[in-house]
Amino acid sequence: MTHSMAHRIECADAGMDCAFVVESESDDELVELAKLHGQRQHHVEMDEADVRELIKPAG
Repeated sequence: MTHSMAHRIECADAGMDCAFVVESESDDELVELAKLHGQRQHHVEMDEADVRELIKPAG
């Protein structure tokens, strides 16, 4: 049995002055949540590839 490793995206890594952090074992979920956050809080549309570059191991 393999265990998925959690990953995270931090809004500050995208250059925003923002403490938003999202963690998930699903990179697809991370991307979706980060894109929604960008749209709702910063009125920014981010490309999926750019968001995926922000993914790093959690912890």
